[in-house]
Amino acid sequence: MNSKTLSSWMLIVAPVLFVLMLFVVWPAVIGEGKTAAEDVTNLRENRTAVSILLIVGTIIFASMSIGYTLLSWARADGSTREGTLASIASIIFVGITTMVFIMMGTKFTVIGTPAEKMIGDRLIEAQWVMVLSDSMFPSIMLAWAFGNVVLGSALLLENKINKIASGFLLAVGILMVIMHLLAGVEDKPAVMFMVPMLLSAISPIVLGIFNLRSES
Repeated sequence: MNSKTLSSWMLIVAPVLFVLMLFVVWPAVIGEGKTAAEDVTNLRENRTAVSILLIVGTIIFASMSIGYTLLSWARADGSTREGTLASIASIIFVGITTMVFIMMGTKFTVIGTPAEKMIGDRLIEAQWVMVLSDSMFPSIMLAWAFGNVVLGSALLLENKINKIASGFLLAVGILMVIMHLLAGVEDKPAVMFMVPMLLSAISPIVLGIFNLRSES
């Protein structure tokens, strides 16, 4: 299996599994807390299940960003415009992969602390860990948005992958950036966030399919 095939299948399969994990499996098995305190309780009441899902979830989420990295890396070339953009995109997605491992890994400090020590200040610290870990997701989405914009631009200039797939990736990246710009708007409808999130899961699938079928 070469880099092109591996990256393509990562981009096709990982988003589907990620959506299932985030919106179906995790809520059904672990539950969703409304506060950091409830999140800590949910994690500590299901330690074994949480450990398994965290590892599986990390593999899934990281696979998606690694798929983008491999696709970008294969086109990195400082002598051309598209190659330079692809190089920048690969750096962004390497950073995203690192952030994914940090975000998911911090939760192990919460489930790994013995019950007799999870009192007082340690309990408050565990809640802060959850807040900080969850706060990394918007950062990942912002980096992902810029990565999509840069990589989408590179692929359009290169013109070796279907222009619709490349343009779709670029458009989704721009939409995700706009989503962050509107974060401070009061009383905004949920659709302003749900649509970009849904499209950000669809765009890698489309990109992976056309990359697999391309001759480059």
